[in-house]
Amino acid sequence: MLKVLKRKSSKVAGMAIAAVALFSFAGADAASAHGYIEEPKARGLLCQEGANQDCGGVVWEPQSLEGPKGFPGLSVADGEIASAGGVFPQLDQQSSNRWAKVDMNSGLNTINWHLTARHSTSKWHYYITKPDWNPNLPLTRDQFELVPFYEIYDGGARPEQKVSHEVTVPQRTGYHVILGLWDVADTENAFYNVIDVNFGGGTNPDPDPGEPDPDPDPGQPDPEEPELPDLPTWDPGTAYTGGSQVIYNGKVYQARWWTLGEKPETASYVWEQL
Repeated sequence: MLKVLKRKSSKVAGMAIAAVALFSFAGADAASAHGYIEEPKARGLLCQEGANQDCGGVVWEPQSLEGPKGFPGLSVADGEIASAGGVFPQLDQQSSNRWAKVDMNSGLNTINWHLTARHSTSKWHYYITKPDWNPNLPLTRDQFELVPFYEIYDGGARPEQKVSHEVTVPQRTGYHVILGLWDVADTENAFYNVIDVNFGGGTNPDPDPGEPDPDPDPGQPDPEEPELPDLPTWDPGTAYTGGSQVIYNGKVYQARWWTLGEKPETASYVWEQL
């Protein structure tokens, strides 16, 4: 009887060791994936570096904020945008002083990603909180401008380990949140990163801004706003092409080509207010 019990105990111990080993390897695989915004530093990365406290498991893997793609349409739930749908729920805590902030000016900026797994990519897109957002309420779609201020399609290409985007950030002052998304082409998921930004009053200039149009009649009041043209309202579920015009929040926007690839699906554009 003692022999039987001894063998059974040894077998259980062996199974436990195997389970621990399997978990360890699985954890190593998870830690090797996938990517995060390293400049300006995202909320999760600042958790890992210690500038943000009480963040939960993201301190071990800021690269793993992966959730369903499709934002701003059906994807992650409101209130779970920062955590990619609840992956690390502490990141969804929101107040004006909860998170460390990075300094930035509006205008031309560079956003850099560091990828630990180079997934085939559908697109990259960026959003910013509205001028009148409430930093003491959860991050919901209603807190963001839902027209991306920068969007680029990769057509399934596999990116390099370092990815940079030259973006024009809308005019803001004070505390705001930028949401960056990396949509994977061959899965249903995307990677979500939020950046807590303190905007100064300055604006970074474009490299070649050109000459502004002269005022045709200085000193005269502005004419009344023209009636809006008969254009469709912007729909996050619609695929647009360069030159498309839409109505959003009572204003006209046009998709302007940024870079034109060899194929239409690799072309990219940004929305420009007319």
